[in-house]
Amino acid sequence: MHEFSEFIISIFNPITEIIDLIAILFMLWGLVKALFDYFVLRIKNKTLNSSDIRVIRCHIGSYLLLGLEIMIVADVITTVLNQTKDDLIFLGGIVIIRTILSYFLNKEIGEMESDL
Repeated sequence: MHEFSEFIISIFNPITEIIDLIAILFMLWGLVKALFDYFVLRIKNKTLNSSDIRVIRCHIGSYLLLGLEIMIVADVITTVLNQTKDDLIFLGGIVIIRTILSYFLNKEIGEMESDL
């Protein structure tokens, strides 16, 4: 049974790393897209109004939120695989922090979208 659990861990550890990488790529894509949108608007208008900035913030916030939620998936998988007390406490703390960040980021995006 111990060999089987090591086999499962050896399969899922790289998968969780790939999931984390995907999350980072989503966040980076959101940053690149937001910067591109900002510069396009800046070239079109010499001055940006608050509505333009809110739209850009909503877009980057959405990508950041998606990345954080994907990272939570990887953390849950890692928590299931590594069931030592220290790992569970550490990863539980990370999940709680990311969940709180996701909650407030989602709340802020919703408020900005309702103002548009």
